[in-house]
Amino acid sequence: MPPVKQLLSTATNQLVLICVLVFFATQLFSPNGYTGFEMYSWNSRYFQPWQIVTSMFLHGGVSHLLFNMLALWMFGRILESVLGKQRFLIFYLACGIGAAIFQQVIRLYVINDESLLISVGASGAVYGLLVAFALMFPNFKIMLIFFPVPIAAKYFVPALLAFDIIGGFTGHSIFGQNIGHFAHIGGAVTGFLLLQFWLKRASTH
Repeated sequence: MPPVKQLLSTATNQLVLICVLVFFATQLFSPNGYTGFEMYSWNSRYFQPWQIVTSMFLHGGVSHLLFNMLALWMFGRILESVLGKQRFLIFYLACGIGAAIFQQVIRLYVINDESLLISVGASGAVYGLLVAFALMFPNFKIMLIFFPVPIAAKYFVPALLAFDIIGGFTGHSIFGQNIGHFAHIGGAVTGFLLLQFWLKRASTH
């Protein structure tokens, strides 16, 4: 198999490539940053149902793209080798969709934030991968660039989610501004429930 074809044979690498190509395409053809494929609030006249899917392939900047794609590649390739290509792809997309829906529901119906938020990014789907990784490889050590201390996944991921919960409800975040905390939580919850469902089905067969 040719090297390029072999490189793109995994769903993980294909997803990374799609996100990178979409990023540069939007930079080239939509210099103002608006394409209509972002996730608009449900109470906005610009909202369209397909944005629940398309928004996860868009990113707000180079650093946003870099961090998400790095996490997708690091954890996705391992999970794909365990779940298989088709099931991994279903899992990833389900987590992204779950993240988008969860974010809208919490913002509009729980904390009553009716501001016309526009959100983009693969972070929600990536958080689903993180939760699955922590469940399947709980003792694997994870280390962040800005916090170079190895931490077991079973502690790292819950701590990350705790920061998101605090940031989502207080508006104060260690991760910076304009962070989709509820999307992160939604992706994590979706990933947890879907993986538990699959594991339960596998145990009964």
